Amino acid sequence: MKRVAICFGGYCPLHQGHMDVIMRAKKENDICYVIVCGYDNEPRGWEINLNLNERYTLIYDFFRDDEQIRVRKINDTVLGLDESMSNHNWKVWTDEVKRLIIEDLGGGEHSFINDYEKTFYVAEPFYKTSLEKNCHWINDIILIDKVNPVSGTQIRKNPIKYWNKITAPFKPYLCKNILVIGTASEGKSTLVRDIAHYFDIPYAPEYGRDYMKDAGITDKDLTYYDFEVFLDGQLYYCNTERKKSKNGVFISDTDNTVTLMYALAYAEDDDIDLSVQDYDKLHLLVKEYNDNYEFKWDHIFIFPPSKTFVDDGTRYMKQSSMNEREKNFTKLQKLINEFYPEISKTYLNGSFLENFNEVKNYINSLIEE
Repeated sequence: MKRVAICFGGYCPLHQGHMDVIMRAKKENDICYVIVCGYDNEPRGWEINLNLNERYTLIYDFFRDDEQIRVRKINDTVLGLDESMSNHNWKVWTDEVKRLIIEDLGGGEHSFINDYEKTFYVAEPFYKTSLEKNCHWINDIILIDKVNPVSGTQIRKNPIKYWNKITAPFKPYLCKNILVIGTASEGKSTLVRDIAHYFDIPYAPEYGRDYMKDAGITDKDLTYYDFEVFLDGQLYYCNTERKKSKNGVFISDTDNTVTLMYALAYAEDDDIDLSVQDYDKLHLLVKEYNDNYEFKWDHIFIFPPSKTFVDDGTRYMKQSSMNEREKNFTKLQKLINEFYPEISKTYLNGSFLENFNEVKNYINSLIEE
């Protein structure tokens, strides 16, 4: 007789506490079913920006190479269940578990009942009691003592504190993402690099400057196509680098609102081949990107124009006067308010050291919380 284990949860996120249950179930049985379950539009999914389907996909891929583990999904909303944990709900839900497993194993219900020893593995006494009352096809229910005293609620509240308890595919969605933006020559690139080195965290540089340097072009050469590449490239930098975080913090030198700021400024510049219509298309593209980001900014540090503009040989000097920089900053502020109205912000008006300490203290507060 083959032994079948069943584990279940919302997995918001999947963490080591869950893994203790799943690994024990796997080691004690021939097959281990991991049932990812939940409702449409559930708040805990919002908190990590992952709905049920997305969580299921991450966990399915995570166990893809494990021949003993089979990941399945149950949408409680589709089943017509509420969140009351009533006996009726448990009965409907366990019947769906049974149906999924029979479908996967083949052989029909008679084979399922007679040829397999079926065991639920749970970490909550309430789950054990509810299954005992409402699941009559199960052979055993094992309540596992929690080796890792951590919960999804604790992780969602303070992911950095429990960073090492979170499984790899969920970490990028729980990373604290910090954005530093402003007009040119304010010291933001140096600040971001220094902060990244200080905390040993990944950072995203300004893709546009890298692109222009590699292509050997100047600001006057820029076209609509180049700005589209800037938008895609900056998203690629951010998505790539934040996944490297070892402690749950990521910082970026810029984002696409800054690209839009320059696009609008250059659309008003007769020396550059960019129109207001081009800017409008880019604006719509950024809105689409922002609506579909895999991550959100947690805090934004903003540099107003204040420092001496440094001509490093790569900057567009037509934008170097304080008057032009202030006009650009007004554009940037409007874009920030449009795209990030609810995100907390800090303006950096101090010396280089004061600005560095401002960002450093904020990150320390995250780590030490």
